[in-house]
Amino acid sequence: MPKKSSKPVVKKVVKKAVAEVKENPAKETPKEILIKKVPAIRSNTKMSQLIEMIKGAEDGISLKQICENLKWQSHTARSVISRLNKNQNLGIINDKIAGGDRVYKLPKKD
Repeated sequence: MPKKSSKPVVKKVVKKAVAEVKENPAKETPKEILIKKVPAIRSNTKMSQLIEMIKGAEDGISLKQICENLKWQSHTARSVISRLNKNQNLGIINDKIAGGDRVYKLPKKD
């Protein structure tokens, strides 16, 4: 076994130079409120077709109909609908009907 040193280990303190931060007088205007911009959806895409299908259906559109019309698998359709709710703030509502299918629709405007 190596012999241990009887001297305690002393760590050196390293001082770092700190640059002074000067405030820019031109930036003293009041803070603006940041507004989250909703990204625009291009026309003639499957996502725009999905939005039109949901808007056009009074009683809602089933997941099976969405998958058949857009030639998507069910997990793809559910993923796109959740992204639309998150990014576009459409407020799409999903309900289960008596047959066990999911129906997607927009909320009724009063």
